[in-house]
Amino acid sequence: MLAVAEPPNLGQTILLIVAIGFFLVGGLISVARLWLTHGPMRIAAKACFWTGVTTAVAVLVWHAIARHTWLPLDDNFEAFIWLGVMLALFVMYVQRRKPIGGLDWFLMPIVILLLICAVVFGSARPQEYARGAWNWSHRVTAYGGAVAFAIAGAAGAMYLISNRRLHAKTAVPGPNFASLERLEHVTRTAVTLGFALLTVGAITGFVQILFEHRATPTTKIILTTIVWIIYGLILHSPINPSFRGRRTAMLSIVGFVLMVSTLVAVQFLPSGATR
Repeated sequence: MLAVAEPPNLGQTILLIVAIGFFLVGGLISVARLWLTHGPMRIAAKACFWTGVTTAVAVLVWHAIARHTWLPLDDNFEAFIWLGVMLALFVMYVQRRKPIGGLDWFLMPIVILLLICAVVFGSARPQEYARGAWNWSHRVTAYGGAVAFAIAGAAGAMYLISNRRLHAKTAVPGPNFASLERLEHVTRTAVTLGFALLTVGAITGFVQILFEHRATPTTKIILTTIVWIIYGLILHSPINPSFRGRRTAMLSIVGFVLMVSTLVAVQFLPSGATR
């Protein structure tokens, strides 16, 4: 059945406004933790954020059923909600793995703004800026992830050099690096940020490929998937101690090389290449 442009009905709009309300309350509670540091405040903020995400996803499902497709690039309403949900999940994932103080204070207002845009522009006919916003988000997250992985790769290389110096019987020339513990911490923090960005970038990129009817696996998709798996192993290595330390550093370097290969493939391979 062909997809049709379907403006949101009153129920969908109201439900999305409820989601905005949850994000707003969660943000206010998060800011209030500056003065009230009780555990229940943190739990309440998380509960509001997760309820907001769940409610927004429910709106997406409801509206997608009416449109007979989940691809958002032809619909302003869904495009802005998708972007908002992915940004919210990005913030919550980073804060769960390697918390960055105040990150939600700066990014959650953008989530709220994206959802407000969905309400305001949702009834409009599909416009080019919706696809432009999607493409912009894909590029920012993909290249932002590449920068984070570059930092992780550099820290991993420094870790290997420092580790070699510690095990060498004689002094190895070169500058003094940070401690192994510090370098591993930098590697994991950069990988956490890069992994979250790469996940958002991969999702937005895959949606674009499906929207353009290029569902055949390409070199870009294969390389991106391999990079995602490698950094997933690095990020979750505390579960498996054998992947910590030197192996984590080596994987971060290999992952960065593959990331560079992916960027080269994006620039030079034909968009429909399958080799």
